[in-house]
Amino acid sequence: MNKILCIIGPTGTGKTKRAVEESQKFPSILVSADSRQVYRGMDIVTGKDHPQDIKIYGIDILDPNESCSVAVWYDCVMPHIQSGWKEGKQVIVVGGTGLYVKALTDGIPTMQVPINQPLRDELSSLSITELQEKLNKLDPTKFTHMNHSDQYNPRRLIRAIEVAGNPERTCPEPCRRSRRISCDAQLIGLKYSVESIQRNKIRARVISRLEQGAVEETQSLLSKYAKNFPSMSAIGYRSIINFIENKCTKQEMIDSWVEGELAYSKRQLTWFRKQPVIWYDIDTYGNPKD
Repeated sequence: MNKILCIIGPTGTGKTKRAVEESQKFPSILVSADSRQVYRGMDIVTGKDHPQDIKIYGIDILDPNESCSVAVWYDCVMPHIQSGWKEGKQVIVVGGTGLYVKALTDGIPTMQVPINQPLRDELSSLSITELQEKLNKLDPTKFTHMNHSDQYNPRRLIRAIEVAGNPERTCPEPCRRSRRISCDAQLIGLKYSVESIQRNKIRARVISRLEQGAVEETQSLLSKYAKNFPSMSAIGYRSIINFIENKCTKQEMIDSWVEGELAYSKRQLTWFRKQPVIWYDIDTYGNPKD
């Protein structure tokens, strides 16, 4: 059976470094499962700092003004995964976006529901409460089964409304089978057991990315794309935009970015703890580069 090695876990744990090291042991292909790295030109803030001579599929597949979904990403990386298998290569998936990993390992029945941009534009002006009420009317069961974080996440709510309002939302069994791949997936997770170590690691990464030009990168993006595009809501960009607009000090920008990364890390752990992951604490490994 075809196999996939998934190196997953929260942000800042050195997943990419470990994946690159593993890929050098056997002929391999690397696939990114990171929803923040799918956009071209969004490099420093999202941490595209892997060696330039290493090819990772699933990165730089869209412009920041284009809409992304798990289906868009899946359709992009699957040809490379299948080619890798045909060539007898090891397939290594690395990243912290749980939905992307699930699409490969388990399949997602609603993945075929397309993006409805006019609906998204309409919903974007609604408050969290209004989005919650709208989803509750369309699909109260879906809302009840969302975790607390997702119930207050406008993007998650909008996608749930998009799916709930689509007449094709329930995928028939033949379709469900066609969107899944037959493979043996092994999930290896990296995490910190001590939060203070993780916080220090993330803060150091944030400062490093600012020194590399994260503010200048954001200014360049804002000269081409609207700040309300979904791509620009990625952690880091939100804090930097507030700084550029003089809504916060540099220190407040750093603190906000760090707290955003830590909160995201907790959401990632909550997701992956429901999956059959073999976890490794990396506190004793020093400070690997993610």
